[in-house]
Amino acid sequence: MKRFLAKVLISTLLALSIQGALLVRPPELDSANLTSVKDTLSTSRLSYYGSLNGAHTVGTTIVKVNTSGMPSTSTANLFTGDTTWIGDGSTGSTYTVDDIIDTDEFTITAGLASGDVEDDDLVIATRSATHTLAFTTATAIPNGAIRILIPSGTNGVNDGIPNHDGFDFNSIVAGDLTAPTGGGVTSWESPTATVSGGTFCSAGNHCFEARYNGTNNVNASLTFTIGDGGATDLINPVAATGHAAGTADTYTVTVQHLGSRTSDYPVLDSTTIKIAVIESVRVTATVDPSITFTVAGEAASGSRCGVTTDVTTTATTVPFGAVTLAAFNDAAQKLSAVTNALGGYAVTVISDDQLSIGGDHTTEIENTDCDGEDCTDTTSGDWSTENDVSGFGFSLENIDATTVPFEYDTVTGSCAGGADYCARMVPSTATASETPDDSDAVLQIMSNTSTPSTTEDLYVCYRLVVDTTQSAGDYENNVTYTATATF
Repeated sequence: MKRFLAKVLISTLLALSIQGALLVRPPELDSANLTSVKDTLSTSRLSYYGSLNGAHTVGTTIVKVNTSGMPSTSTANLFTGDTTWIGDGSTGSTYTVDDIIDTDEFTITAGLASGDVEDDDLVIATRSATHTLAFTTATAIPNGAIRILIPSGTNGVNDGIPNHDGFDFNSIVAGDLTAPTGGGVTSWESPTATVSGGTFCSAGNHCFEARYNGTNNVNASLTFTIGDGGATDLINPVAATGHAAGTADTYTVTVQHLGSRTSDYPVLDSTTIKIAVIESVRVTATVDPSITFTVAGEAASGSRCGVTTDVTTTATTVPFGAVTLAAFNDAAQKLSAVTNALGGYAVTVISDDQLSIGGDHTTEIENTDCDGEDCTDTTSGDWSTENDVSGFGFSLENIDATTVPFEYDTVTGSCAGGADYCARMVPSTATASETPDDSDAVLQIMSNTSTPSTTEDLYVCYRLVVDTTQSAGDYENNVTYTATATF
């Protein structure tokens, strides 16, 4: 009997021991890690948080920053066009970065206001990013939820100012979130955003949650987006304490799959990942101002300005040679211009005088006055029939230049009525007594008032008529083209 009682007692004690152990250490719930988890930031660029080095003059556009004692200690990670806030922490103004001078100075597009010039006033440039969380479920959970935890830092976690140890909440609301879709559930509820330390959100992380109805599929690929891609995104941190330029600061993001609401949404599946933020790399290059202008020869027998040319020209000569008397002698050259100047370019032409023998300006071939004696170096006229009176002139055939003053087939002014060869005199620097029909002004023959998208081209066509009584000899002049860019 005593043995039996002893066995019963031992069995009872053993049962109580086992039960007590279960109460002290209850069995763990089945759990698994979510897979293929990633957080893609729209930008991984660090925010900027520096301060003024010394008092600045009101109205100055040159800003000098401290090189120690702040998260940002140089102009690294500041870029032309960035919006910066400069002030004493309670008041300040926004400015636009105009240029980076060196490692501790930059310029702004407008001068500093009177309240933004004190020594150690803050210089802040925020970088906001949309977080796109993608992941694959591991467990089928009825009426559960997805929760994302993003590190907030410890101070000022929702003041619109970047933190050195986490992401500022930046007043995100539910409307700035995009909950997952699909996944086999019956429906998804509107997502929620809770700032670090808020209801059911422990300090140290911002909480973003999307609950659903029904049971999800295992291995369902889901996406949860935090931020609206505009003004309301989480603000990226500034450089962490001890940060080394060019080395990323990393932060831990947690993706959780929560259990049913009937059990107060316990964490069943959870995966942590790392994200990295770093300075952007400033790439600089200098493009020198440039203009390219060329004159190219044209072969004889080509069709230019509506006629067939008689002479092969080079880049530097128009050798009419032994001309045919009382007839049109035609030649052409091709002009090409391109520039990177914002104000574009202009090409002008002028000659030293009329064609003359030996440059003595006594025996000359006068510039043409066209058929109706009505063309000058500024007025066009038809020159298609008068081939028995000596004269020298030119016309133009545009290829793709933006602006030319006239062309061979112009039908306005003295060329109205369908001219066969609309022409002008060549402008000259000679005095009025030597060339009474010319002015001393250069003529702009091709131009563009903005940066051309490609090289622009134009044919210049030269026409010479020599009457049968013209004195024999070798005649010449020089024609100068000048290309000018407006920077």
